[in-house]
Amino acid sequence: MFQRSSKAAVSNPEWVPPHVYDPLTLGIVVNDPAPVPEPSPTHGSYHWVFERAMSAALIPLTIAPFAAGTLNPITDALLCAGIIIHSHIGFQSIIIDYVPDKRLPKTRALFWWGLRAATLVVAVGFFEFETNDVGLTEAIKRIWTAKPKGETYVEPILRGVV
Repeated sequence: MFQRSSKAAVSNPEWVPPHVYDPLTLGIVVNDPAPVPEPSPTHGSYHWVFERAMSAALIPLTIAPFAAGTLNPITDALLCAGIIIHSHIGFQSIIIDYVPDKRLPKTRALFWWGLRAATLVVAVGFFEFETNDVGLTEAIKRIWTAKPKGETYVEPILRGVV
């Protein structure tokens, strides 16, 4: 009765050693393997393909307005949406990789809500910039073609050195 050996299990087949039985799990033995889901070749691959397609789509969306010479609001909106989606997916991957759910569940939830709030703020900011200002591609075009007025910040430094 008080013996802890393999003989006890053989003599009483219903006996389970107390160190492997957990009454809170309704009789599941702790040493049982975890259930493994059925393997699926598409599980996770759609997400990966969407991430890569979104990244690849940003290249022509960035170049097209300047190469064509026209600044179209639809192209601008697509570029803004692509940047928002690409950034959201990227920061989402960082949270998944570096904030473990099992060890830091509240911190991870805080980061998830922070990401959602930041994505919403950036989306509203892009919308305001697109509707009430010149738009993203026009702003980039103006920055790239801007000519300095008068003296730049480099010239006084160079005069003192020379």
